[in-house]
Amino acid sequence: MSLCAENVSLRFGPCPAVAAVSLEVAPGTLTALVGPNGAGKSSLLRILSGEVAPSAGRVTLEGQPLPLFKVHELARLRSVMGQSALIAFDFLVEEVLAMGWLGRAADFRPALGDVAARCGLGQLLGRRFNRLSGGERQRVQFARSLLQIRRHGETPLGKHCLSHCLGGQRHPNARQEARYLLLDEPTSNLDLNHELLVLRLVRHVCEDGVGVLVVLHDLNLAARFADRVALLADGALISSGAPEKVFTGEALSRVYGTEVCVERHRRLDRLVVHT
Repeated sequence: MSLCAENVSLRFGPCPAVAAVSLEVAPGTLTALVGPNGAGKSSLLRILSGEVAPSAGRVTLEGQPLPLFKVHELARLRSVMGQSALIAFDFLVEEVLAMGWLGRAADFRPALGDVAARCGLGQLLGRRFNRLSGGERQRVQFARSLLQIRRHGETPLGKHCLSHCLGGQRHPNARQEARYLLLDEPTSNLDLNHELLVLRLVRHVCEDGVGVLVVLHDLNLAARFADRVALLADGALISSGAPEKVFTGEALSRVYGTEVCVERHRRLDRLVVHT
């Protein structure tokens, strides 16, 4: 069970935005897409979400070609947060959050309250979305994406803090359906506290069985939170695997065009990337 890109390519002009990339997003795994500007990260995420069709190759979800799924089926199985947090109309914050809700109307308010509390949005409810700061809009759109993948009628997602905001009740023997969360730079415009808040919540969701693909520019955040990393450059997949495998000074220096050092911090017991 997974969301897979199989040798996908995408062309908008003479140069490919994505060039023959294969990548798997597995349930319960947090995969970070990293690479310099223009590497093809957002384009690959859009292909995996079904927003754009690849010029070559294919995307499968649970072994089935993505085009076979109806729109409402995809909405139930995967949630997408794009880079842009702008909305044309002047909705209230709770109205934007409601756009991600696929459950019964009667269940929305309890779930909304829990998600808003976990995401630190309590003071933003009742405000106009387009009058928020860029970081506040990012957090609202992130919360909307979490509401969308709530497992309706099932047990809480697990013992972690986010479990209570996304779960309902489910018979212990019922089949758990895989869900996927695709996030394009969810930490952009966020301060340090909210960067960590968002990625900790993503980590908790992932640990409860959701497959997560997240585009990140901060390599230290990727090293800290991701199970797997996919390094892209010029539309091609340079390397993928555990952060310890992908994040080498030689590879990062070559891809980013500047000298990069990678070392394991003894006290923190994790990789640290610096220039």
